[in-house]
Amino acid sequence: MTVAADHCSKIVKLDVGGKIFKTSISTLTKHDSMLKTMFLTRIPVVKDEDGCIFIDRDSQHFRLILNFLRDGEMALPDSDREVKEVLAEAKFFLLDPLIELCEERLETSFSPYYRVVSTVLEARKYIFATDKPVVVLRLPAHIATNGSQCYYFSESKFRSYAEQHYKSVIFVLITEPEFHEDCSWTFFLKTKKLTARIKGPMDDNLLEDLFRELLIDVAGRKRTDSQQSE
Repeated sequence: MTVAADHCSKIVKLDVGGKIFKTSISTLTKHDSMLKTMFLTRIPVVKDEDGCIFIDRDSQHFRLILNFLRDGEMALPDSDREVKEVLAEAKFFLLDPLIELCEERLETSFSPYYRVVSTVLEARKYIFATDKPVVVLRLPAHIATNGSQCYYFSESKFRSYAEQHYKSVIFVLITEPEFHEDCSWTFFLKTKKLTARIKGPMDDNLLEDLFRELLIDVAGRKRTDSQQSE
């Protein structure tokens, strides 16, 4: 084994914010980052009283950083708040691919008009936590690479509805990597649930009829709330 190979296979202990992590130098130097620079140059490192290399960062997301270094990919947390925290760590460690991954996720998930989730289970947290009617649309994760007319139609229609009615209706967009069916729209009203498969612009009248029924539901809730407050 060469000196360089022996060095990369060496096991090291890192003290990140008081929590100990054990990994190899080969993992820490697999991708361009601050850690690679640290272990392949003569930059002085700080060690704690037990001889662990000390890194003055919160340890909460360092496990995710290590997993990304090992595999070149990772499953980001569900919440935007946690993704922003991972992004801050990626910027500290100068991990450009992870920075891009986090920023792409935040760009696609942020909207002032609707929530974006990746599973039906996540959507339920919004459906059952509100007194407002809810509109849920299921789409594939990468609409732009799919080219399906029904996906483009539903996405633009959903955004239009959300921008107009977000104050009185909760809108939830589910983006699923393996979703290849016709767009699934579900309207959760006060006393019933309406579901429709939308194939494209030819179903515009059906969608408009369903949304009119939802707006009637909105008006009924407002009347009830007004009567209860008198």
